[in-house]
Amino acid sequence: MLDLQDIVNAHQHRFSETERDILAFMLENEEFVSEATISSLAHRTFTSTSSIIRLTKKLDFTGFAELKYFIKSSLNKPVGSPENFVESAKDDIAKTFEFLEGYDLAPALEKIRQARSLYCYGTGYAQRNAVQEFAKSMLSCGRFTHVIPAHNEFAGSAHVMTAEDLVIIVSLSGNTEQIRETVNLLSLRKIPMIVVTAFGMNYMSSVANFSLRYAATPRPIPMQRTPFHSFIGLNVLLDYVVRRYIDLIDQDL
Repeated sequence: MLDLQDIVNAHQHRFSETERDILAFMLENEEFVSEATISSLAHRTFTSTSSIIRLTKKLDFTGFAELKYFIKSSLNKPVGSPENFVESAKDDIAKTFEFLEGYDLAPALEKIRQARSLYCYGTGYAQRNAVQEFAKSMLSCGRFTHVIPAHNEFAGSAHVMTAEDLVIIVSLSGNTEQIRETVNLLSLRKIPMIVVTAFGMNYMSSVANFSLRYAATPRPIPMQRTPFHSFIGLNVLLDYVVRRYIDLIDQDL
C-alpha cells in the first residue's frame, strides 16, 4: 500500500515553494494531519485553506477529507514481516539508483571540482559516518574536504564560507531545526549547497542548488518510539557520486 511519502515522490516537480513547506510539515506530522481540520492545518502551516485544497488536487485527491482518510489508512497498515524488511534493502538500493540514473549529476560534479573549499556536514551519527567515508574517498581523488563535526561548528563556519566554496549537507528528513538558521544564512549569501536527503519534500532541498535523494525505508521496532532507518541508500548515493567524480577527472588526463 502506498503512503503519503510515495505520493509526494510521484509528484516531485509539481509543487510551489509554499506547497513544499506544507508537505514538509505534513510528512513530519502525519498523525496530526490524519485528525486535523483543514482550518487547523492551514493555521499550523501559516497558509490558507485554499492553498491546502489546491495541494490536495495536485496530489490527485478529490479533497482534504480523502487525503485525511488516505493518511489515516497508511498509518494503520500492518507492519511488514522481517523477511520483507530484509528485502526492502534491495528496494532502497534500486530506488536510489533509479533516481541517480535519471538525475543530471554533471553540474554538481563540476561544482565540486571547481569549488575553492569543500565543506561537508552530516546532521546525525549515521550521516556523519557516511560523510567521513565520503571525505576519505574524495581525498583519494585529490580533493580535500572539510568535515564539520557538529552544528555549532557548522554555524561558525558559515561566516567564513564564500560563493566560491561548496557545502554538502547530508540529512535524513532535511528538516533539522538546529541548522535551519545556518542553511538560511548560506542561501542568503549565495553559497552553493548540495543537500542529500531521503525521498520526500523538505526545507533544505527546497533552498539548495542541488538536491540528491536516497531511499530509506523505515522499520517500526516494538517498544521503540522511533522506527529504524537503513542508510544503505545513502551510502550507495555517496559512493555513486565518488565514482562519477573519478570518471570526470579521468577525462582530463
